[in-house]
Parts: sequence; structure tokens; C-alpha cells
Amino acid sequence: MTEKEQILEANILRRHNILGLYPSMVEIPPRNAEVDITTTTPLSDVVHAVCWTANYLAGASYRYQYLKKNNAPKHVVEAARKRADELFEAIYRCQRVTGVRGLQARGYFLGHGSVYAERHHNNDQDEWHQGEADGQDFRWRGNPSHHNYSDSIHGLCQYYDLCAEGKQKDRAKEAINRLVSYWVDNNLFIHKLDRSRQPVQILGVTNGKTLNTRVMMAIAGAKVGHHVTGEQKFKDVYDKLIKQFGVRNITSFKAEKDFDDAEHVFSHLENLFRIETDPQLLKAYGIVADALWENHKNDGQSLFTYIYYSIRPNAPGKEKALKEANRSLITWPTDMMIKPRMNSLFPNRKPPYRVYQARWDNEYIWKGDLLKPDGWLSRIVVDVDVSPEDPLVVAAVDTSGDLYLSNDGASSYDGWNPLNNLPGHVRKVQFGSKSRLMAVACNNGFYVSTTAGSHWRKLPVPNDGGKPVQLMFDRNDRFALYAITSKGIYFSQNFGKEFLGKSWVSLSKQLPQDTVYNFHIAHGKSPRLYARTKDQFFTKLISEKNWGLAGQVGLGQYSKSLSFFGTDPADPNHAFSGAVTLPGRFAGRTIIQETTDGGENWSNGMQTIFKLFGDGKLMQMIKRMPLGEVNAIAVDPSNSKILYAIAKRGVLKSADGGQSWKTIEAGLDIPLAKSLIVPSHGKMIYVGTPAGLYFSKDQGETWNNGHLVLQFDKNRRRELGGAAFIDAFWRARYYGFINEDLANRTVK
Repeated sequence: MTEKEQILEANILRRHNILGLYPSMVEIPPRNAEVDITTTTPLSDVVHAVCWTANYLAGASYRYQYLKKNNAPKHVVEAARKRADELFEAIYRCQRVTGVRGLQARGYFLGHGSVYAERHHNNDQDEWHQGEADGQDFRWRGNPSHHNYSDSIHGLCQYYDLCAEGKQKDRAKEAINRLVSYWVDNNLFIHKLDRSRQPVQILGVTNGKTLNTRVMMAIAGAKVGHHVTGEQKFKDVYDKLIKQFGVRNITSFKAEKDFDDAEHVFSHLENLFRIETDPQLLKAYGIVADALWENHKNDGQSLFTYIYYSIRPNAPGKEKALKEANRSLITWPTDMMIKPRMNSLFPNRKPPYRVYQARWDNEYIWKGDLLKPDGWLSRIVVDVDVSPEDPLVVAAVDTSGDLYLSNDGASSYDGWNPLNNLPGHVRKVQFGSKSRLMAVACNNGFYVSTTAGSHWRKLPVPNDGGKPVQLMFDRNDRFALYAITSKGIYFSQNFGKEFLGKSWVSLSKQLPQDTVYNFHIAHGKSPRLYARTKDQFFTKLISEKNWGLAGQVGLGQYSKSLSFFGTDPADPNHAFSGAVTLPGRFAGRTIIQETTDGGENWSNGMQTIFKLFGDGKLMQMIKRMPLGEVNAIAVDPSNSKILYAIAKRGVLKSADGGQSWKTIEAGLDIPLAKSLIVPSHGKMIYVGTPAGLYFSKDQGETWNNGHLVLQFDKNRRRELGGAAFIDAFWRARYYGFINEDLANRTVK
């Protein structure tokens, strides 16, 4: 754990450090570049940075005190002190940058000009202001809450008592005086920079007589003000609040299971038990601590556990709670990149989940809701294609209609680049014979690029009133194109590169009208066209003049036809479809049906069912059928006997043409496939999952991360700093809950 703390601290210094201010969540730039801490930074969040920094300062103060108490090398102790001093200065700077004594900024960036929130029409645009401190210019975020003042005061008090020395002691005293005075001198209200706007009450929502967590924060703030400065006005407010809310006489304390307020009050109680001497009040604060702990005693919350047993050392359940708290730190990752998470898919995981597995990976991580299983999820990649010229050139489309291009075979995050110059929501993408030839179907039409996506040209496909579905290059004729809409199929013959996609003819006008179709093109030397209604197929080879009515799929009244359809890349007459059985004895199983003659005949039809029933073999077939509705099916380009499918859970694979199936999910962080893509070129298959894009090089036996995780803006990544680990770890060392052996034990 000691090494883990050092790794996290080093990363904080590199990426989460704006002159000491700690932005917990930052945007990680491509190619491992340094994080921008100026106003030009994309998406990094400082709206709660003063809170995060105050908590971090508390942990840094305990680090200094522990190292000093245990006679660590002088240079190590001195480095710990300097780091705590730097964090303090950042918090104090949040006051000084506003230009108003005691008014605290939520956070700041270096420089001039608008920040990301202002440029992107955030609701809080007017809360950003320009300021100056320490001879530097800052853009600071105003409108502080009572929580901002609460966190700052408990962090500053811990710094003052445990770490500040010499002139820093005086500066901490000054900072605390100004901070608490700002609301003590204003009738317990926190005014905004524009004093004509509604101020914030330091007590939060209260009926004026019942003690709650917000009132406890104010009581602690007033006590800290008096403890540090000795000024009577702080004692007067402290005594007034104690009397008004009947603190001396409480016999119970009611608190909701709120992770945010609990973090504030636990930290304040830590200070109160150090600085309060009145036995009656300490007894009352113990009741508050017990009530909070009752809500969180089974959470495995390291920080809450260490604080509680430091102030209530003889409380029951200590051994169990400390074991769980230590385990949380032992298993804590050093890679703090925010990852999609679906704990609900794993029945063996039960709430509360570990802090770093919480659904709400934002702000100061101890606020994470450990009871709700699923957190940030990636947008799903819905289409992938691989260049026939170069298998390392890969294109992908997500559910937001964004198009991405990789030139390293999806082997790295930095290899993916969004193509931002398309005017519509992309649905499908396909390469032509060269990597620079690309075709896309968007919600507003069809586009083609001959410059690897640098420029796009909209094609004059006939407007049939349908929605664009897919645009494809003919694999036998490099400048010929097919376009599919929800109402028809069109062909543009090769008149040369100059006339690519400029002339179109309908291939579906002979089909019966006023019918809803799903169209498919099975490529080959002579491509085959399929037009599917609910249960019926029309089909023809591209070389044939007329469409023909093919066989039916499904089991009539006993099933519901499913929309999936997969064709064999090696044989356009070979395809798979199917249906799901309706309520009854064998309900909810998918029947995979196969044709080898272009849809004329389908396997596993009613005749097959009757024959198997008569032979007593129907159950054998039913047991082999996938349970639940299959959503997609694909044929392996190198072996038509190998099929892939996705159902409710995971990816399915059949090595015998659909006679039997197994689940293949090794390597999938979230084994829930939402899309399945098997490009005709290259040797990999792809699935889109809530954890991002994954690919397999061994026909689905194992899966590799495709490094296209789409949670926020495009494929940008966000990272948490991990100061919460540092905050908890050093308290545990200071209080003796983690000894030297445990701190330095290698985790296997």
C-alpha cells in the first residue's frame, strides 16, 4: 500500500495539480501529453476542487504528522510538510482570488478567457469570473455552497493542528478567520460576488430546532473559528447553535444514508473530538457519530471506518469493520481511469460495492454511492469495417452517430481519431478497395470520401422517402456502389472515379408496393439481393432481372420471426435467420434457420419439427437452441461452419453450423454484447459492449480491448486522481489501523 500511495501521489502531481489545487477528475489528452491546467483545458472539472483539495489536505496533514512522529528521514518529513503547505495555499488562494475577504471560489484555472463550461453553454456560465492572486491571473468559479465552506474548514483545521508551522501557522489562522467570518458576520449566510443575488444559508435546510448534518457542519465551523483565533464572536455563534438545536440534551440523532454529508460530518467530528473539552458535548457528538456509523458500518468505507474508530475506539464490530476497510485499500487500483461498470451482471457481487467500483465515479470518490450497481457506461459501437488494403486501418461508428478511424488495428487509445467533419448522424461505414475510399450512410443521406474521411461528398441517391440504411462499394467493381434505404435498394455503376455515385438506378422497384422490407446484399461474384418482410423473403441475383418469392422463416403461429440475418461472405446463397418460440412449454428459445439456396428452403422448419417429434428427438434439438432472443448472427469469413451470435448475455459461438452453441466472453470486462460485426476483410471479429469495443483474433475464444471507450465527449478519457486513497491511508497509519507489515505487504 505504501508503494500504491507513492504512485497515486506522483500521478496527482503530474495531472491533478493546478498550483496545489486538486481537480479530482481530469481529461487525459491523447498520446499521454500533459494535462492543460489553463482556461483552454477541455472538460477538466474544478467546480468542487476546493472541497477535494481540503479533503486531500487533511490526508496530507496526517501524512506529515505520522512521518514526523515515527522519525522518518528528515528530507521525507520536510517534503511531506511542503506538499501540505502547497495544498493549503491552493485553498487559501480560492479566497484571495475573489477579491472579497472570506468569499471562497469553488476552484480556478490559470489564465484569461472563457473556460470549457462557458464555451459550451453550461447553465453556470455567469458564475465564472476573472481574478488575480500571487501575481498570476486566474479564471475562478463562484457561487460557493455551504458544503464548500464546510470541507474547507475541516481541512484547514486539520492542517492548522497537525502540520502548519511558523508563518504557515499564522497564514492558516488568517485563512480560517476570514472563511468563518464571512458567514458569521453575515447572519449565517454566504453571499455571492453579486450581493443582489440570493445568498446561501450556512445551515442549509433546517426547521431551526432539529439537529441535522448541515447544522453539525456549521457548529463545527464556528468551533474551529474560536479554537484557532480565540475570537469571541465565533464562540458566541457556537454557543448559540448548541443551545438553539438542543445539542447538550440529545439522546438520538437522525441521519439519512447520505455519503456526501457523512463525509463532511465524520471529518468535522474528527476535529471536534480533538479540540472540544466539554464532556457533555463530547457525549452528544458521540451520539452523532454512532448514528452516522449505523448507516455506514457495513459499507467497507475506509475513511469513515478509520475516523469512527479513532473517536469511538471501543465501539463494537471493530475487527470486522477494519478488516473490510483495509481490504478496500489493499485492492485499490493505481489505474484511476474511469471505466464503465455493471456490477449487476455479476450475481456474486452484492452491495455495498467497493468505493472504486461505485456507480458514481465523480468528484471526491468517497461520495460514491456504494449501493447502486451500475455506473458510467460506454456508448456502443454499432458498426466496424476493415480496409481490404490494410487490416490495420479500422473504422467504427457509435450509437451517437460519430465515426472513428484507427490506423493501428484498434491496438491503442491514441490510435483512434474521430472524424468530425460529417454533417449527419452516421449509421454505417464501409471501405472501398483502398483505405482512402470510404462510404457512410447518415441519417440525412449517403456520403462518400476518396480522401480517407478528410472530405465528404453527398450522393444524389433517389429520395424515396425512406431512411438511409447502408452504402457499400461493390467488391468486384471498385467504383460501383450500392445504397440501401428502408424502402429500396439502388445501384450506381462504375463510370470512373470522377463520376463515383452520381448516377443511380433502382433494383427494387419490381417488388410489391406498400410493404415494409429489410434489405440485404450478400456479396460474391454475383451478389444476391434479399428483401425480407416479417416472415417472407424475396430474392434475386444481381445478374437476374426479376425478383422471386423465397421460402418462409419461423414456425408460423408457434414463433415470432426475429430481425437478425447473416450471410456467408464466401457464398451469397448461404444465409442464416430465425425465430423465437412463443409462450408454451418451450417458450423463449431461438430457432436458427439456414438456407444454402438463396432462401428457397430453410432448415429447422415445421417439417423438421414434426419429423423430430415423431422420432422422439425433438428435445435434443430444443436443448441445442439458444435461450432467449438472438439479436445478431454472423458467419466466419474463413469457415462457414463457424457462427457467432449475440443474445441477452454475452457472445455465442457455434463450430458446427448452429447445431450447438457455447458462450464466449473471456476478456470482456462487461460480458454484454450489444452489437456483433464480422468484417469480410481482416481476421478479427468485433463486439460493441457497455465497456467499449472489443475484438478477437482467435475466433472469439478470447477478447481484446479495442481501446474505443465512449463515455463522455467522443473518445476522450477521464481520470480520477486517487487522493481519497491518500486521505484514508494516512489516517489509518496515524491511528495505527495499518501497521508497517500490512502497509508494505505485496498484494498477490
